[in-house]
Amino acid sequence: MRALKHAIETIYEEEHSFSSSPPSISSSPPSLHSIVNAWSLHSSSEPNVLIIVQGTCFRLHQDRMISQSSYLKQHLMGVSNVTISPPLNITAETFATVAGFCYTHKVHLTPSNIAAMRVAAELLGMTEGDNLWEVTESYFERVVGVDASMVIRSCVTMLPESETTASLVSRCIEAMIWNGDVSFLDDVVEMHAQDFRMVASYLNKRLPNHDALYKIIDHYLKEIKYEKLTDEEHTEICNNLDCSKLSHHILVECVQNSRMSLKFIMRAILMEHIKTRRSLVATVTTTMHETEQRSLMEILQQDITHCHRTHIEDAMDSTYYRIQSLEKELRDMKNHIQHHHQFMNRNKNNNVLNQERSMSFHFEPPPEDSKIRRGGRGSISSSSFFLDNIITKKLNEVEMFPTSKTSSNKRKSFRYKFISSFKNVFGCRNQQQTKRS
Repeated sequence: MRALKHAIETIYEEEHSFSSSPPSISSSPPSLHSIVNAWSLHSSSEPNVLIIVQGTCFRLHQDRMISQSSYLKQHLMGVSNVTISPPLNITAETFATVAGFCYTHKVHLTPSNIAAMRVAAELLGMTEGDNLWEVTESYFERVVGVDASMVIRSCVTMLPESETTASLVSRCIEAMIWNGDVSFLDDVVEMHAQDFRMVASYLNKRLPNHDALYKIIDHYLKEIKYEKLTDEEHTEICNNLDCSKLSHHILVECVQNSRMSLKFIMRAILMEHIKTRRSLVATVTTTMHETEQRSLMEILQQDITHCHRTHIEDAMDSTYYRIQSLEKELRDMKNHIQHHHQFMNRNKNNNVLNQERSMSFHFEPPPEDSKIRRGGRGSISSSSFFLDNIITKKLNEVEMFPTSKTSSNKRKSFRYKFISSFKNVFGCRNQQQTKRS
């Protein structure tokens, strides 16, 4: 055993040391292949198990692996190979570091790999003896107070496992809140809605005051455009806020914040109403213990305070009914918009049909050349002239074949009268047309 320790110490140039500040990375850890070879030389035994992680094969000693990992102990019973695959979120690089710890009980930790190592220790059940779980947890607790901004980035990339296994993201945010550091807000925006909802749920349990949690949720809803979230996701994110843990001015701000869900706003109004009632009861109880002898000024001040509180209650009741009416108006508007869309679709179909029908009844105005002119064919003056010619021709034919003298005279007198009357009629019309032109 001493020879093995000596061989490992020659491989490691420096042993990882824990201090109040994050360790400096001056030398890289030895390769896993060198560690396995050193153990083979010492124990005079070859690797007897094959572990496959993301397509990478690791030939290792079974006794070293099952002594540190309850997961591997369970899955290597009676078999010589095992594959580590999802849902275990462990990369080949991370497993190489874990396997090295199983041989040497030493690990090279940094703020950038602590999340992966902490998650691997939890998933592989490395909680026995000088276990990796205790080493990574101790390192995380110290480094998160010094360089939480870097740690949280590595934790976000490991979601959701980093939160479900060890609440790493919520613990980083909690530490940064206590330090007054808000740089984590940029990392929070990069989370998916489901991951953020889970982190907010853990923060709900960890934070005694939810003012900071409200700021985080409001910033997230503002940056990701909360309209893109489903109603269920929006409501569940807002429900992680406990109205009883919000200060008065934050509670008032929540009620006026349009980004918060309507159900949460109703809860906030109710909580504000309850707090006001409690304040009134406390004031009345305090007043009952006061002495009965009071000055007129004190009585007036109490009346003013009571009137002011009554006004606040009335305003809250009015706000409550206004929200109810707004909900009703919103439902009516949605119904109206739906009916309007249906009406517009029907009109659109009718317009298309009417347009197709009107194509067959298209009217074209006559050309300029077809205009009837005075004296031309179709005009009144030409028709009167044509009629005069016809009548004169007929009367001349009658004159050429007279039957008797009496009849001839009658025809002449009739002819003159008939022609005169027609001339008078059409002559007047022609004069009128001439004057008009």
